[in-house]
Amino acid sequence: MASFADDLLQQAYHLARKERLNPRQASLRRAVSTAYYALFHLLIDEATAKWGIARQRGMIGRTFEHGKMNSVCQEHMKRFYKTGRPADGVQLNRVAEAFEELQRRRHLADYDNSLIWSRADAIAAIDASAAAFNDWRSIRESEAAQDFLLQLFLPKIK
Repeated sequence: MASFADDLLQQAYHLARKERLNPRQASLRRAVSTAYYALFHLLIDEATAKWGIARQRGMIGRTFEHGKMNSVCQEHMKRFYKTGRPADGVQLNRVAEAFEELQRRRHLADYDNSLIWSRADAIAAIDASAAAFNDWRSIRESEAAQDFLLQLFLPKIK
């Protein structure tokens, strides 16, 4: 059974390809926004899946904040480049980069009506989300990935 995040990713592709000729800006913009939300929900689902009490997972999921998650991703990227790109962190860094970039694109798609989106632009955003899904799934059980998930919603520990 596909997860909600997987469904969102497929919905994004559907929206980007919905009108065969002359795609509507609304379809392309929603596709970009949905690509971001697919990755957003993937990370939340991964973070809450191991919580022992199933009925509480939704409550925990609602504690995740877009801005906080973006800040964690930016901090992760800074540390990654500062430490000389450790080989074991390449995929996690790509997930962080994709999240940050997709959130930026979502803001443009949702709030900047002066920007005209092409189908290629929308599909590039969706492909970036799909690549982040693949990267995440290849590292999801690593200690670094699990630590990253905690950082996405816990208060910063100094």
